[in-house]
Amino acid sequence: MKTKHYILIALFLLFATAALTNPGTDKHKEEVKTKMNAFYDDKLAENDNEANDQWSQAGRSLGVMLGKSMIDKMIDNAITSSNFIVFSTTKVNWEGNTKIIGIGLFGNVFLSKEINEVLQQNN
Repeated sequence: MKTKHYILIALFLLFATAALTNPGTDKHKEEVKTKMNAFYDDKLAENDNEANDQWSQAGRSLGVMLGKSMIDKMIDNAITSSNFIVFSTTKVNWEGNTKIIGIGLFGNVFLSKEINEVLQQNN
């Protein structure tokens, strides 16, 4: 076989692998949830004033559960993905605007660093 054939076979295998391992919408949502929950946990740790009694601890635990539940619901409603066969994009729909915030490729989702900047600005 000629080198040209090897290159074509390699490209075909690369595209086939990319298409078969392209992450779905659930994977995109899970990555955004992980990012948002980590940010939420960091903010709680910064504002952690030691709970002195059981009622304070119970209230804090309830707040954490409700906060994470709200994050999950918000992400389920706001995050979508577009499939382009060999890759996919993560999109957020917020206040009528749609913005691409990530890309999915070979079973992974890579989120934009803009997310961190936006989260830090909104503190």
